[in-house]
Amino acid sequence: MIDSEDLKIRSIWHIMGQVEVWDTLPTFEMWPEKTFFGLDKNAAHCFTLPKQMTDKIIRFYGLREGKLQVPITFLIEGRRYPAIVRWARMDRRNPIKLKKEDLPKRDVVQFGWKSSEITVSAIRIALQDAFEQVSEGKKNTSQSAIFVHTKDDEFCIYTSEN
Repeated sequence: MIDSEDLKIRSIWHIMGQVEVWDTLPTFEMWPEKTFFGLDKNAAHCFTLPKQMTDKIIRFYGLREGKLQVPITFLIEGRRYPAIVRWARMDRRNPIKLKKEDLPKRDVVQFGWKSSEITVSAIRIALQDAFEQVSEGKKNTSQSAIFVHTKDDEFCIYTSEN
């Protein structure tokens, strides 16, 4: 037999719906420079994440030998744009001034979007003030990009005016 309290609880549960909880990565802020906007000699359209994010991103996405990059999505002003997260193993194969053995190996994680022209455009538009400063050869002091991991492969990019 079901008593009235059970019915109330079931009724409330039905009204509220199911609650979903997921793990997210820390939010971080960066100040775009030449490489971010593809204004460097390699037209890279990427940046290296802060060191404290490296292990977290590698574990979260299961990056390893044979799986060094995975697709991600940037949410910019409510629209989705493709990008990648990439584990770069810097072994200093081609050192310019120092010998290879004089430089430590290091692992970095990068976000990149060079292969997606629509993402390149969306980022330049969203960070227009920063893009203008950097393209004029100045240091970006006007806008930062704040990356908020919303869930799974999604990162929302907010801009911050200085």
